Amino acid sequence: MRSLPPEKLGILGAVAAFVLAGLFEWGGDLLQPAPEDRPGRPAYEAPPVQDAGRTPRRPLPAPSRNDIRLQLEEREKIQSGVGTAFVVSRDYWLTARHVVEGCDRLGFVVDRRHVTPIRDAAVSHPDADIALVHADAGRSPALSLGPLPDIGDAGYHYGFPGTGKGRVSSTLLGRGDLRSASLRGVGRLVLVWAETGREGVAPGSLGGISGGPTLDASGRLVGIAIASNTRRGRVSTVAPRTIQQMLSAEKVPVETMQQAGWTAAPSFSELERAGTVRQLYCKVNGQG
Repeated sequence: MRSLPPEKLGILGAVAAFVLAGLFEWGGDLLQPAPEDRPGRPAYEAPPVQDAGRTPRRPLPAPSRNDIRLQLEEREKIQSGVGTAFVVSRDYWLTARHVVEGCDRLGFVVDRRHVTPIRDAAVSHPDADIALVHADAGRSPALSLGPLPDIGDAGYHYGFPGTGKGRVSSTLLGRGDLRSASLRGVGRLVLVWAETGREGVAPGSLGGISGGPTLDASGRLVGIAIASNTRRGRVSTVAPRTIQQMLSAEKVPVETMQQAGWTAAPSFSELERAGTVRQLYCKVNGQG
């Protein structure tokens, strides 16, 4: 694969979150435009949803110097904000590390005025943008881990961008090498997807979808959204190998396809009604 010129990727959710005033006593004032949505820059608007891949389907090659090079734009200051989490095993949730990093309190957003607190602290991967949260999931079905997708395969990203919620469709472009001071080793190897459409998601920044699951056409987990470049229509995700490494390290049992119950990529509303995907709120003391 021909390498692309370096580009800066805003961390999803770290630079675009809505004001969550009055969430219990948590309140917060966090409203910043994403770098790609600053005044004067046109917002990217994806074409209508389509499942046909833009790229001819072929196996994803091994990591090499030809991987797409990506430079992550680090946050200068950790702030209160929102992201997405999803059930991966009984009472275990996965999200992005940067969603829970530096949080003094975590909770699931019920509505704009209520949050269900999470008592346990998140466990973060030391070198990858992935974290594990232990919290009651009730009877919500978990997502099962899928295999490494092929170039040209369809992918579906679920979460709560901005003040909305929905699903972003895409096709796999290839493997990326995400450069950042906080990412080393396997954590730098990501998958890069090209947007093909949005359902329930407005044009512009995808901030807030961070930590949300990426599913293949069979409804299996093949990534976690961690960064995007809205102008170029790109979404970067944690790779399945990194997810497996995190679950193995924490001895979290992986759901089988039969246990998970998903045989095709569900709509966002299906995942939300099942309780499998929820919005996550991070409170940093001294803000709000």
